[in-house]
Amino acid sequence: MSWTAFLLIAASIAMHSLWHFLCKSSGKSSWAFFALFSTSLFLTMLPFALCSGILFKLDEQTLRFALISSVVAGLGDLGLMLAYKYSDISLAYPMARALPVFLTMAGCVIFDWGKSLGTLAITGMLIIFAGCMLMAFSNNSSGKTLREKLAFVKKGLPGILLAAFATTAYTVSDSFGVKSIMEHFPDCNKLLAAGTYSCIRESLVTVALWGGAGWLAFRKKDEGNLKALVKTYHPYAAGIFAALAYVLILISMNYVSNVSFVQSFRQLSLPLSALLGYFILKEKISKLRWLALLLIMAGLLMSIF
Repeated sequence: MSWTAFLLIAASIAMHSLWHFLCKSSGKSSWAFFALFSTSLFLTMLPFALCSGILFKLDEQTLRFALISSVVAGLGDLGLMLAYKYSDISLAYPMARALPVFLTMAGCVIFDWGKSLGTLAITGMLIIFAGCMLMAFSNNSSGKTLREKLAFVKKGLPGILLAAFATTAYTVSDSFGVKSIMEHFPDCNKLLAAGTYSCIRESLVTVALWGGAGWLAFRKKDEGNLKALVKTYHPYAAGIFAALAYVLILISMNYVSNVSFVQSFRQLSLPLSALLGYFILKEKISKLRWLALLLIMAGLLMSIF
C-alpha cells in the first residue's frame, strides 16, 4: 500500500466521520434525510463530471459497475436508517464498519481479486475486525451491561448487517468501476474521473431514495420528516462531506494492489473520532475502549508492512 493511498484515505475518514455524526445528530435518520443527503452528494459531484469531458462517453462495463454499486449503496442507506433508528451510533457504527473489513478480505481471498494478501496483512485485518467489534461494546457511558447492550443491538442488527454487506459489495464493485474508467480514459484527471463515476453512481441512488421518501410523504407516513429536514443544514452538509470523502476513496483505489487495504484503512475513522472526543470534548474512554483502539492501530500497522 502506497503513502499516496494512505494520505488520501486519512483525509477521507475525517469527512466520513462528520457525515455519520450529522446523520445521527439530525435525529431524523429516515428516507427523507437520505433523499436530501443523496441529492446533495450528487450535486456536489456533478461539476466534476461536467468538467471531465467523459460523462457521456462512459463504456458499458463502467456503467454496469456503477449500476451495481448504486443498487447496493441504496440498500446500505436503508440499512443505516434501520441501524440508527433502533441502535445507538456508538454500537451500530463500529459494527457496521467492522464487518466489511472481514467480508471484503474474505471475498478477495476466495475469488482472487487483486494481488494476493500476505499472512501479515490478513492477520492485521483480522485484528482490525476484532478491535472494531470490541469497540462497539466498550462504551460504558450509557450504563448498560453487556447483556443489555446485546439485547439492544438485536433491534438494529438487521440494519447493521444490511449496511455491512452493502458496503462490502459497493466497495468491490467500485474498485472494478474505477479501474475500468481509468483503462478507457487513461489521460483523464483522476479526481475528475472519480467524480464522474461517483456522479453516475449517485444519480440512480437519488432517484430510488426520492421514490421512497415521496411515497411515504404522499401516504403521510413520514411523520413530517421531509418538511422538517428541508429547513435544516444536516442532510446537505452530510452530503457534501460524504461526496468529498468517497471521491478520495475512489482515487485511492488507483494506488493499492488489493481493495481490502482501502476497506481496512477506512477504519482509522474510529480511533480518530474517539481521540477527538477525548481531547476536545473531554469524553471518557474506558479501559476496554483503549484496548479496542490499540488493536485497530496495531492491525493497521501490520497491514502497512
